[in-house]
Amino acid sequence: MELEYFSFYTEANLVCVAIFILLIFQSKNFRAKTEQENWFIRTGIVHIVYFLSDVGWAAVESGVLPRVRFFVLLFNFTNYVFMQLIGYSWFMYMAASEGMLLGKKRRFGTIVMIPTFVSVFAIIVAYVINPSFWISKDGVLSDLYYPFMVAVPALYVISSSVISLKNAKKTGVKEEKRLFRLIALYPLAICGFGMLQTFALNAPLFCFGITLMMLYFYIKSLQMLVSVDFLTKLNNRGQIDRYMENIRYSENESCCVCMIDIDRFKKINDQYGHAEGDRALTLIADALRQTADSASFPVFIGRYGGDEFVMIIRSADNTAVTGLISGFKELLTEKSTDLPYKLEASVGYDYLDAGETVEDCLKRADEKLYREKNAIA
Repeated sequence: MELEYFSFYTEANLVCVAIFILLIFQSKNFRAKTEQENWFIRTGIVHIVYFLSDVGWAAVESGVLPRVRFFVLLFNFTNYVFMQLIGYSWFMYMAASEGMLLGKKRRFGTIVMIPTFVSVFAIIVAYVINPSFWISKDGVLSDLYYPFMVAVPALYVISSSVISLKNAKKTGVKEEKRLFRLIALYPLAICGFGMLQTFALNAPLFCFGITLMMLYFYIKSLQMLVSVDFLTKLNNRGQIDRYMENIRYSENESCCVCMIDIDRFKKINDQYGHAEGDRALTLIADALRQTADSASFPVFIGRYGGDEFVMIIRSADNTAVTGLISGFKELLTEKSTDLPYKLEASVGYDYLDAGETVEDCLKRADEKLYREKNAIA
């Protein structure tokens, strides 16, 4: 490795370190301190120390530091340890993102940490028993070093991908499905970048690949935070407003705006508690989601605020719209079977006229909603 390449390799790693520092700072200061965010920060820190350790090894390889046994041993051992921690921290981040740590984070984290402990302990024992097992007297790494180095991280990333894909298949929430698939893609992508760097291209693709994937993942998770309602996992008010703004520029397409409100919601909260009220909201959201998924035309759904929801139906005639609303109410009846109350909702809807704003149509739908609510009061 020439000096020029070492300079390029160092600059690349330091740029990646700087990006990770910015992501950590942004996450630490401007996002909620959830278990997911804590593991995102820890994952970022482990990547940073790995990049810095890798720069040290590049310095030995290029002759900037003398290739003596001490430096070879130091930087390859630190690389080894931090690589294990990258796999572990990513798996824990995946687990936090997918709700696997609820109520058991300490015990779960200890169990998941066992392969890392075993791997590090094994490489130390191997060196003590036979110092030439993974590094020769001349400071040359054994062919066994790299398989040892990637075995446990590979176990973590493959496990996280399999779990995320299974969760993506099980969930009915489209936003969660996208998130789980992205989590599954991340470890596979960084493995690909690592293999490209090792076997194909003489460039620091591993650090670039990891950093780009983490940056992309961070942006996508931010988008989810600002567009999805935390409780129901439906589009939130801001996303509804953005969608309605886009409709203004759609021409020659019928659009029906529905306002939906839970009947006697205050009574549910007062009589059964706010936890049951939250349950009612999530059941309404599930019914809306199933209704939208069953349609053969575009249906946008979101939580407008409180116990009010919005459903925007496009390219559908009145028969299809009324059929969809009837199907939604039937789903609510089915979901009320095991509840101590009957879950019902009132729906008001109207069609968007040419040249008017969606807000005008939404106002008419809201007026019809309250006429229906007053009729059953």
